[in-house]
Amino acid sequence: MDYRALIQNRKSVREFSDKPVFFGDLDKIREYYNNSVRRLLPEIKTELRIFGTDARAALEGAAGYRQFLVGAPQYLVLLSEKHPHAYLNAGYMMEDMILKLTEMNLDTCWLTFADSEDVKKALAIDSELEVAAIAAFGYGKKTVKRLRLNFRSMSDVDIVAQHRYVEQKRGVYDMVFMNTWGNTYKLDDHIGFFDDMLWESLYAATLAPSYLNRQAYGFVIHPAGVSLVSRPDEYNVPIDGALSLGIVLHHFASVAEKWIGKIIWRFGKSTAELELPEGHEVVATCAL
Repeated sequence: MDYRALIQNRKSVREFSDKPVFFGDLDKIREYYNNSVRRLLPEIKTELRIFGTDARAALEGAAGYRQFLVGAPQYLVLLSEKHPHAYLNAGYMMEDMILKLTEMNLDTCWLTFADSEDVKKALAIDSELEVAAIAAFGYGKKTVKRLRLNFRSMSDVDIVAQHRYVEQKRGVYDMVFMNTWGNTYKLDDHIGFFDDMLWESLYAATLAPSYLNRQAYGFVIHPAGVSLVSRPDEYNVPIDGALSLGIVLHHFASVAEKWIGKIIWRFGKSTAELELPEGHEVVATCAL
């Protein structure tokens, strides 16, 4: 897949038509998951379930987007065994599935949920595995200009005209630092610009979808490599936060690996002195 192009072109769709997804496409989705899906931690046992329109009513109250269920002809549900990095891995894997669906000209939307057991009960899932990620997919309705709320904080909200579902996001120079958190001195010299591997990879990471567009993360470049750092956000619940970080890792790695091959992430605290503010934590570090 051309991840660079797919990441830039994908969009989240909140309204789907009733047009069913062809059985042949559903078979391709299963085949891709079984044989080709990218995994952050291959040792974590996972399973993909695909549900049809009947799941729409069943999921009411158990899953949605900003507390509202997105009605769609199909739903992907990724199950996972319990693991300290289960949601990071699930975010990474489901985003890869979503980009594959984008390549197939299918529209998608990440859904949020609070309790695995509620979703399993709603969908009659009999499995020892936990629900780790959910996405709606199908064919999006054509949209017209509409209003959208920008949530910078619950006391800092504005209303703008929205075209499609493109959200306002922070860019590379708002969330990437050199050696220590907040330092941007000589950042330009290090990351280059368009068509440079590091810039393209970081740019792809800034395009990662996140809950309420909060982008509760940043990067620090240092002699040992590049570290993804989570930052505290009172509106980011743990499941959604971990899934979002897994998506960010996918976006960065899938673009960077086109230049340098397989990236290995080391999880937890970096050996570098990054001078992180209180509440900020290193999620993972890779050497480049």
